[in-house]
Amino acid sequence: MTYKIMVVDDEPANLRLLERLFRRDYQVITAESGAEALALLEQHEVALLVTDQRMPGMTGIELLKHTAVMRPNTVRIILTGYTDTQALVEAINCGQVYRFITKPWNNDDLRSTVVRALEHYQETRQRFELTRTNERLARSLREMTHALVRVIGDALDAKDGYAHGHASRTRGYAMSIGRRLELDEEDLRQLSLAALLHDIGRLGTPDALLLKPDTFTDDERKMMQQHSAFGARILSGVPGMGEVAVAVRHHHENFDGTGYPEGLQGFQIPQLARIILVADAYDALTCPRPFRPAHSHEEAINILRQGAGTRFDPEAVDAFCELDRLALIRYRIARADFGRTHIPREAFDTEAATFTELQAEVLANPLLAAKILRLANEEHIENPTPDIKAACAHLGIERLRDVITACDSVSDGNDEDVNDAAIESGERDCFRERALRCAIAARLLADHTGLIEPAAAYALGLMHDIGQSLLCDSFPDEMKIVSGLIEEERLDAEVEMFGVDHAQVGEWILERCGVPRLFASLVQTHHDGLRSNAPTALMLHVAACLAHADDAYKLAALDALGSDRLRVLGLNRSVLATIYGRAASVVEEQLVTYSLGNA
Repeated sequence: MTYKIMVVDDEPANLRLLERLFRRDYQVITAESGAEALALLEQHEVALLVTDQRMPGMTGIELLKHTAVMRPNTVRIILTGYTDTQALVEAINCGQVYRFITKPWNNDDLRSTVVRALEHYQETRQRFELTRTNERLARSLREMTHALVRVIGDALDAKDGYAHGHASRTRGYAMSIGRRLELDEEDLRQLSLAALLHDIGRLGTPDALLLKPDTFTDDERKMMQQHSAFGARILSGVPGMGEVAVAVRHHHENFDGTGYPEGLQGFQIPQLARIILVADAYDALTCPRPFRPAHSHEEAINILRQGAGTRFDPEAVDAFCELDRLALIRYRIARADFGRTHIPREAFDTEAATFTELQAEVLANPLLAAKILRLANEEHIENPTPDIKAACAHLGIERLRDVITACDSVSDGNDEDVNDAAIESGERDCFRERALRCAIAARLLADHTGLIEPAAAYALGLMHDIGQSLLCDSFPDEMKIVSGLIEEERLDAEVEMFGVDHAQVGEWILERCGVPRLFASLVQTHHDGLRSNAPTALMLHVAACLAHADDAYKLAALDALGSDRLRVLGLNRSVLATIYGRAASVVEEQLVTYSLGNA
């Protein structure tokens, strides 16, 4: 192999001497200044750089500092004719210089040094290539694991419609516990996968058991208890999933040894499994079941504390109970405080408004719509509805007027523990406009697909990101940090900070408003268009993409879905462009007509 080396010296005689010394064995490139050398290095990958130290304009050490970034694998030798010990020692310690040689040099010694330097280059290059190969393999394995998780999640979600939400919430809670317990990044990665897949074994459980509203018989309970071991067997053969499989197998082991499948006790139980058990139990407690209503956050916390040391790992329970942000989210939702409603007083005369105008204001304001739905559904608990117009009609003009008048720029609650920092006016208007765009797009898509009543689609579109409003209202500084992230990264960052993302918060808000769970769950799943098996959730995802696009043919988020997913809804680019144009026209008309456009 013929190596390419570069020699740099501002004295032509030295350049010619060095070129003659090496040209029989190597391809030699010469430069008379640091600037010329940098220009040549833009074009050439060199194995070795030999440079003089004292040169006008740029010293040798300065040149090597630049090349350390440009060509990190290049080996660097510096020739110096004077003593500059401090600069040379610093450069060597920083890894910028392989050797320094004093002038005048001995040709034989210099040749030997160059040979060793090129051997060092070859070893470094091989290590670099090996590292890069390992990184490619690791990336490929991560992608394969990610794809496998999606496939398994799809299968489980298709079997149990609520599996996606439960798995997502359990993962979020588990990750929050793990970070509280200061797990390292690799353990957190394994915990994330194990929590997401902890119920994979239910793929082998009969539907009759999963959907049974009554308590289990002893035989049925034994059959249900097989799901953790079955899930572990599914995962154990997957490369890199060994620790995940162990956590899945043991996530029903109780701290006092009364759990299953092996009756492990205390710290015999893998830590990831102990964490997942707490996260899984909290979600089970706070979600309604066919045989009991959901527990409140406070009730669930008390149950976890009572079980610490018997069923649960006390450290994991303590870590979970310290999640103050999750507690605040639950607290505000429980008392129907979803964020700031923001009725622009100067643009809307509530007292003089007609019923149609009042209703139009509600239909353009996600938080006001949530308030109206909650009030109406609380009075019609046997027949709850997501239809905002029906809710307005039930309340009537005087109550609508009273509700809207009561709404101002202050949060619905004034307790001292609620952060009352205001959202910027421009951000509020942007949030409301996107919500309105999504609502209209969802209604038009519902008309086209027939999947859902247009009124229900409108409500879901209007409130699809209502959880974001509560998070921004409660944690403005944290939400500013994630505001610039792409969607998937943003959702992950929210889970890391709050234990849940804004989509999950949105589902809780809609449930608190009395919206049937079947509809509310669509808000939780609509961000993941690639994974969602429910056509209605996919339709809501498409509506959100339309609402966030600035041009009908710039729907990049829909490109990832592919034409097959769109065909599930009977959609194509032409239909989407038509719906986008109609939605934009209706939004513009409403922005001009009602208060949002004049705020």
